[in-house]
Amino acid sequence: MKLNEIIKKIPEIKLIKGDGNIEVGYVWADSRKLSPNDIFVVPEGNSEIIESYLNMAREKGCNAILVSKRHLKLKHLDSFHTIIETEDSLGDIHGKLASLLLGNPSKKLKIVGITGTNGKTSLTFILFHIAKKLKKKAALIGTVQIQIMDRILESNYTTPDASSLNLLLKEMLDEGVEYVFMEMSSHGLKLGRVSGIELTCAGFTNLTQDHLDFHESMEDYFESKFKIFQLLEQSSVKNKFGLVAGDVSYGDRMIQKIRESKIKSPIYILGKSGEFHYSNTKLSLLGSEYRFHRKEKNLPFIEVRNIRTNLLGNFNVFNTAFAMSVAYELGFTWQDVVTAVEEIPTVPGRFHVVPYPDHSRIAVVDYAHTPDALENILKSCVEIRPKQLICLFGCGGDRDRTKRPQMAKIAETHADFVILTSDNPRTENPELILDEIEAGFSRGFKRYEKITDRRIAIERAVSLLEKDGILVVAGKGHETYQIIGKEKTNFVDFEEIEKAFLKLDTSQ
Repeated sequence: MKLNEIIKKIPEIKLIKGDGNIEVGYVWADSRKLSPNDIFVVPEGNSEIIESYLNMAREKGCNAILVSKRHLKLKHLDSFHTIIETEDSLGDIHGKLASLLLGNPSKKLKIVGITGTNGKTSLTFILFHIAKKLKKKAALIGTVQIQIMDRILESNYTTPDASSLNLLLKEMLDEGVEYVFMEMSSHGLKLGRVSGIELTCAGFTNLTQDHLDFHESMEDYFESKFKIFQLLEQSSVKNKFGLVAGDVSYGDRMIQKIRESKIKSPIYILGKSGEFHYSNTKLSLLGSEYRFHRKEKNLPFIEVRNIRTNLLGNFNVFNTAFAMSVAYELGFTWQDVVTAVEEIPTVPGRFHVVPYPDHSRIAVVDYAHTPDALENILKSCVEIRPKQLICLFGCGGDRDRTKRPQMAKIAETHADFVILTSDNPRTENPELILDEIEAGFSRGFKRYEKITDRRIAIERAVSLLEKDGILVVAGKGHETYQIIGKEKTNFVDFEEIEKAFLKLDTSQ
């Protein structure tokens, strides 16, 4: 596509140097991936770092760059033949460019975007498997993996950068995919990774404290999440809609923000006052049961269904209810959806049950790494009424430190015994991280231990676990590694638990 054509379709950019008749190949913010005919999106950062990226772009033979107004003061820009400038967010323009250059693949797909502090991975996974059960050609983009029908790809980010994402969507479209279920992180929304994506559905699950190392305030975190509904509003897809969980943290606030912003797209609510609701929850280690309520459009009554699912925990009642609400609005056959929910595979690293060899006790591996997520997983275990509940967790290094004492208080409140251990300490001192968590315990609280080595901590927790007890190992979930310093080593929680269970069983 010629540059002049691009500028006509994206009026937020203007040519300040060069020839508008040049043919543009693609657009990248990663200088390592550039080809000579591509546009390089000059990233934010200090001038020294930016200069190094510009040098790499020159070495790749790149002649065209996209810059923000403040970049124009940088040295050596004149060495590029073509300079395009915008006063808008570079991330947003990057997304629109990537989509345009590939023929807007998202417009030809039915894309369901899910955002929220907790639940994104589970929800997209559940929706993907509902679609597969209903013989739909579906794809999944998320934290754990990318899946195109039956083909699984590695996932490096919850939300890929705009160039990679649009190439991925084009690949999915070429392979015949119809539905794409994707996680939309606050980072991805704020940085413009999903700009230009034409959504069929936008879903909001909740907002609780996390990522304050990136957002700096809950207000910025909230505004970043709200962008998913602005994206929905900009979408030209027919029959688009949004779904907001109303009875959750920031649920009312999100509903209010949507109304104040005069979003015209249909927005449905999962909650007591909404179009969808659930009640009469019954939990066990065999599965969950509840009643699902759906208000009929333009009719004075509510339809009620009895739902059974093999997924465990109260939060999975919420997840399946949310997923069914989305599936219904997508037009999936109602009875087929109810049947599909009965047998959903365990979401990787989410309430992953690891039984003791004789099934006399269990461990639960979960990704819970925020105060709200840890509280949800512990409450769900308490509701199962175990004889004993042990909680093992840590907090990631080089991340939000304010949540550390909060998580200690939650563990103290709900567990019979707590073991503090390393998560991914990264470049922080692991023992100092545990000290900061420990500071959240009440004065005089003694039902805990600190064991820095996660493998030894798991062995200790297993040795303390009584018959009919539950051990919650939280924080890493699906991860297959541990990062200590700058070294990444293999470490899988459920494998370490299995080894510890087997070691204890053979010693008795």
